[in-house]
Amino acid sequence: MGVLKLDHFTIRTERWAETAEFFEQVIGLTPGPRPGFLFPGCWMYAGGHPLLHIASVTGDQKDLQVYLGDKQGGYGSGSLDHVSMRCEGLEQVQTRLQSMGIVFRERVIPQIGEHQLFLEDPNGITIEMIFDYAPGSRIVGQAMPHLAIGTSEDEC
Repeated sequence: MGVLKLDHFTIRTERWAETAEFFEQVIGLTPGPRPGFLFPGCWMYAGGHPLLHIASVTGDQKDLQVYLGDKQGGYGSGSLDHVSMRCEGLEQVQTRLQSMGIVFRERVIPQIGEHQLFLEDPNGITIEMIFDYAPGSRIVGQAMPHLAIGTSEDEC
């Protein structure tokens, strides 16, 4: 028994339509079926699986609060740093982001076989897109500092 994978993440936002458009146009998720909840929102899919649930916090939030609970003073824990997605097609994504004028940061970490892109959604949430590292792949966005990678007995 144990965790198998990330099932989905939920964003509560006043900008739900803009958020859905961002995740469709920039990240490449697809809008799909959603149960008939009594509050506005949408579900965004990757590979036939609902990966992102977007819930509107505009207007009367009674039905949203019944479903997700009341979040006094905010929409989440405030401790989430970023959401990461394993992706493919690095060069196509880099080109698409540049053509859309999307600012993104990136770095490669050959030791773990990753080429990482970081960008912000309309709510200020950092999205990490991880691609398999390939020697010769180029950084075309804003280069991030190289990381010193070592080992530590204090880490889990």
